[in-house]
Amino acid sequence: RTEIEEDFRQIKDFWQLEDFKSTKFHVIAFHIVMLLVGYLFFQIYTTTEEGSKYCGKTLPVAAKNYTEEGPTPIIIYAGHCFGIFSFWEAMQLVMNCSDEIRAKMEPILSRI
Repeated sequence: RTEIEEDFRQIKDFWQLEDFKSTKFHVIAFHIVMLLVGYLFFQIYTTTEEGSKYCGKTLPVAAKNYTEEGPTPIIIYAGHCFGIFSFWEAMQLVMNCSDEIRAKMEPILSRI
């Protein structure tokens, strides 16, 4: 019972289930299902070798103590296409573009 109550508390508080404001059934149902899927993925992750360090910890504690390792990927998308690149790969793409395209990309890249 204690574990069930803790799971419910996490779903309600950390995932902010009770703060959801929509009144449309399909939106509410989708939101709840996605919250549960995310929570269950965390539970599955704790059973892996990499996630074993979070075993027995709640998701809010794990998220608070999480530190990202390695370079942060950059996602570039245009229309219906996207690519995930390392910072260096993205800079190589920009350097190989024409001056006209680089000028168009400058406002976007200035936000990175």
